[in-house]
Amino acid sequence: MRMMKKEVGEHKGEAVFEYTLENAAGLKVSILTYGGIISSIMMPDRKGDLANVVLSYDSLEGYQGDEYCIGAMIGRVAGRLSAARYSYEGNEFLLDRNEGENHLHGGWNGLNQKVWSVKEVTEGSLTLEVPCEDGEGGYPGSVMIEVTYTLSDKDELTLSYLAIPDQDTPINLTNHSYFNLSGDPSLDVTDHELQLKSRRYLELDDEQLPTGTILPLSQGGFQFEGPISENRTDIDHPFLLEEHFSREISLHHPGSGRKVVIETDQPAVIVYTGGGLEGAQLAGGKASSHPGIALETQGYPDAPNHSDFQSVMVRAGEEYRAKTKYQFMVED
Repeated sequence: MRMMKKEVGEHKGEAVFEYTLENAAGLKVSILTYGGIISSIMMPDRKGDLANVVLSYDSLEGYQGDEYCIGAMIGRVAGRLSAARYSYEGNEFLLDRNEGENHLHGGWNGLNQKVWSVKEVTEGSLTLEVPCEDGEGGYPGSVMIEVTYTLSDKDELTLSYLAIPDQDTPINLTNHSYFNLSGDPSLDVTDHELQLKSRRYLELDDEQLPTGTILPLSQGGFQFEGPISENRTDIDHPFLLEEHFSREISLHHPGSGRKVVIETDQPAVIVYTGGGLEGAQLAGGKASSHPGIALETQGYPDAPNHSDFQSVMVRAGEEYRAKTKYQFMVED
């Protein structure tokens, strides 16, 4: 296992570094200390040709001006919170309104816009940490958030999250990498095959907020068999991962043979086929109409505003933990 480090620029006077983990098989995963961003996952196709299978930018400046949270860590609460507010134990908390009247991805200074510190480097793993201050984004309590990236010689990348707040606060973390297993962002991911062990999804309103209704996949016209082009191609929906399954997700690109299998302990995944990225200037060229697919494993979106959803509230002094594992493989 090898670890490489290089300085790639600075953000608000702080140096930004890129760390690259490489295993014995040659799989490489690169992480920026800015935003905790996964900037590259280099893997071979069935011919042995290497390509970056996540969307990325050519430079740090691209990420600093990014509107799409490409590759970034998201929080303190991922997704949208309706009307940029929530109530808890008789108190109302007003949050940053950074998407119309709503709150998105932690507000104006979310985890994706911070420079993280390196807490620990060991063989095959990197732990980054970043503080969130009391009142930041409108959230109560200070909390130090940690993410550990671990690459194994079995071609498994594991993201392990840890946070302990000093006041009761919602926490719901995810990673916002967009996969394109062809390695070419000018090609659509609609030829990829996506499989979810899910039977239900959350109905959304016109602002992409949960209505509170849980529906069967068939009612939304979703079927996860065959290419995405045979499904609904414009997807930006939360799917519930069933308790009695292993909460497994798989994405396969028949053209290259590349495949990623995702296992998580989280109860939901937001599937987004990147319809809003068309024309963006990415590393490798301009984005196609559906250049990448984000698979954001997390708790229920807008959960603080829905008493019947699984809670994302974390009590003062308690641990928030979450884990998602990505297994990379090539099929003939």
